[in-house]
Amino acid sequence: MPIRNIHERIYLAESPSGLLLIARRIGRTADSITRGFRIFRLHEGATQWLEVCNLDNGMLFLGLNTSFWLSASDFKEGEENSIYFTDDVIAEYCIMEQELDPGNDSGVFHLEDQSFSSICDDDMKLLYPHPVWVVPNP
Repeated sequence: MPIRNIHERIYLAESPSGLLLIARRIGRTADSITRGFRIFRLHEGATQWLEVCNLDNGMLFLGLNTSFWLSASDFKEGEENSIYFTDDVIAEYCIMEQELDPGNDSGVFHLEDQSFSSICDDDMKLLYPHPVWVVPNP
């Protein structure tokens, strides 16, 4: 199994090349901010996960309501080989004593250079309800 610790959230998504398992690394501090991602593809017939470095001309969308892969040619507004993610850390907001800012762990992770960029303006804070992805119908 490719998962190493409890500080990773797990998502599954179908892609043209097979089932993907996405591990989202979360910080170990109270802020629970995303630190990175690892992507694995299920190797058919071998029942093992193989780590991959690109999304085959596609992009991933991860969140509380759903996780899915889209082709860059079907969604020209997106950036291929990128992961779009929303804040989905509900349990921590409910049980932690310190005040956290819900919705602030959203963004775009670029696989090519392992960098992050913002989804929205810095002045805009995403509040409850948590953001969800609306799946386009190409």
